[in-house]
Amino acid sequence: MKFKKIYIELSDICGLKCDFCPSKKAIRGVMSQEKFDILAKQIHNQSKLFALHLLGDPLILSDLEDYLKIAKDYNMKLEITTSGFYFNSKNCDLLLKYENIHQINISLMAFLSQSKLSLEEYFKPIIEFCKEHLKNENSSFINLRLWNLDSCFQPPKENLIIYRFLSKEFQKNIDNTLVKNYLARHIILHQNTLFKWPNLSDTPLYFYGKCYALKDQIGILSDGTLVPCCLDTQGDINLGNIFENDFKSLLQSQRLQSIKKAFEKNKRIEKLCQSCEFFKARLDD
Repeated sequence: MKFKKIYIELSDICGLKCDFCPSKKAIRGVMSQEKFDILAKQIHNQSKLFALHLLGDPLILSDLEDYLKIAKDYNMKLEITTSGFYFNSKNCDLLLKYENIHQINISLMAFLSQSKLSLEEYFKPIIEFCKEHLKNENSSFINLRLWNLDSCFQPPKENLIIYRFLSKEFQKNIDNTLVKNYLARHIILHQNTLFKWPNLSDTPLYFYGKCYALKDQIGILSDGTLVPCCLDTQGDINLGNIFENDFKSLLQSQRLQSIKKAFEKNKRIEKLCQSCEFFKARLDD
């Protein structure tokens, strides 16, 4: 089995408290470099892409380059997701330096969930990074994400200042009805609907339906817990620990195989999956 994407949480720490994100963070802590190396050795050939995110912001790590080096040594193609609050010169240089970084996702909704920085203060390092990215003709893609539209794909009024700002900076007319607005070479404003994170306390509503979990994707939390997808941020569907058992053997566990086979029959047998609404999002990222 080879996945399209494996999510790896380097830490569940982000330093923010955004409305759209699960509140329980900074519980598991940081996956050490030693453990990341053990992990990379097991899974480097098990996926096409490795996303350094479930919860937390990888750019908050002062030794991030050491993790990037390990990933490069194992020829792991990376995707980085960040709030945009930690775009200092050091991190910008790292993201431009490592050619195995395929995509950088910047969640612009994080700006809308705080009041510490002005729009200009928040965007200044991000725009400088974009300019360097264009100057260097990097092969990676930058996704500026606004995943806060309603079910009718209408943006909240708070988005308007971001549309105006980006339109002015990139000299592009922004169509807020589009999933993707191409701002410049390899730089995209990507929009999606706001989804509700699944929660075991919610009433189960969705007993049938396909899912990409365990077929196209799987996730690993910073403490080594294997979870079926990127939305199980609390490890509610614990499929074992990769630092205690081999990754390939965990894929053959009874619980994992039962969930996977049920998905193949359009059935959701886990309570967490029965409250998941991510299938409503436009999945053409």
